[in-house]
Amino acid sequence: MKLPAAPSFALPGARLAQRFGLGALASRLYVYLSGFLAIFLMAAEVAPARFGEYSIYQSVLEVALVVGTLGSSLLFSRNAASVPPGVTRGDLARTLAIGLPLATLLAAAIVGAQRLPVIGTPLALIVATLAVFAFNSLRLSYSRGLGFAGLLNLESGLRSTLLVLGVAALASLGLEIGVTHLLAINLLAFVLVCAAIGLPSNGPAPPAGKPALDLASQAHATVYSLLTFLLRKSDLLVVALFMPLSYVGAFKLAFLLAEAPSQFVQAFLFTKTPAMLNANAGNFTAAKLQLARHAFLLGCALFAALAGLLAVASPLLKVGSEALEIFVCIAPYFLLRTYTVHHEMLLSLNVPMGTLGRWALLEVALRMASYGVVIALFPDRPHYVFLVAFFSDFLLYELRMRALFGFFPLVRLLRPVH
Repeated sequence: MKLPAAPSFALPGARLAQRFGLGALASRLYVYLSGFLAIFLMAAEVAPARFGEYSIYQSVLEVALVVGTLGSSLLFSRNAASVPPGVTRGDLARTLAIGLPLATLLAAAIVGAQRLPVIGTPLALIVATLAVFAFNSLRLSYSRGLGFAGLLNLESGLRSTLLVLGVAALASLGLEIGVTHLLAINLLAFVLVCAAIGLPSNGPAPPAGKPALDLASQAHATVYSLLTFLLRKSDLLVVALFMPLSYVGAFKLAFLLAEAPSQFVQAFLFTKTPAMLNANAGNFTAAKLQLARHAFLLGCALFAALAGLLAVASPLLKVGSEALEIFVCIAPYFLLRTYTVHHEMLLSLNVPMGTLGRWALLEVALRMASYGVVIALFPDRPHYVFLVAFFSDFLLYELRMRALFGFFPLVRLLRPVH
């Protein structure tokens, strides 16, 4: 049973915009325009090695977030609209109390493995940011489950905007921009997002009460989320283990641009979370599958625009030419992601965590094996792994949908069932 939907504004065209997710796409456009501006500005104003170091710290923050939230963002979305409440403030407090100390230890271990100082201001800023980031993530995931995805789609854009303003201010003063400056600006941005979460437009907070989530389910969610991170976000940390920091900065720039189209698609699908819940082989309509086709066509257009943007901007950036080479190599994989992200979200919202974990473990094993082969054959071109992942991910997603929903999505798109 779902909570009643919030009333919509009666402005001309508002219902049409909501139906086609135009608000979500517009918000994501802002997110990525601000994100591109931020990363281009850093690539132009920050020394390549420092830009690479900052990119490592950002990746550490992302993986620590998984443990800091006990992988429970998905559980908060799944259970937000249930009656009686499936998520309470007790869940929020217990999750952070258990997760944050573990996440701090994980962050310190990864920073040490990356040959960066464990004791110092950068890690202290990362730990402080992690606490705010974890709260924001769980709270926004709860809102997503109720259908309030506005701030969820905007928050990274707000952070990027503040980063742009901060870097521009430091550059205008002629100051040498260091990693500590960037991390401090980032912390301030998370604090501002935290302050905005309480606005009525972001939906109600979880109700008071004792924890309702089962700790065992949170443990499964943590494992699944860590495996998903290894697949989607760990590549920068992997290449940073044996590549120079200048390459890491170029990889970060190329990765951000290549990932953007699938993030646009994901932003649209976030607004469809209530409708995607409880999908199964019996009620899976052709209309739901058409979202995958439309997402892929949108991804093609976005990739063309982004390739042109990077080609024009690369001469102005200290890592531009290398970033352009990496982008061209990884683009096919991320273009595929604009098609498979629809399947990924359906599976994550409706399939038991144990099943998700087993498939994710298979993906991780294939990815790590691919890295081993690529590094052995092309030690200075680790991004070639995405060429292998293009084929392996396509096969895995088609087989997974066949096993769990009873059909191959690509076959049904080419030969629709009427």
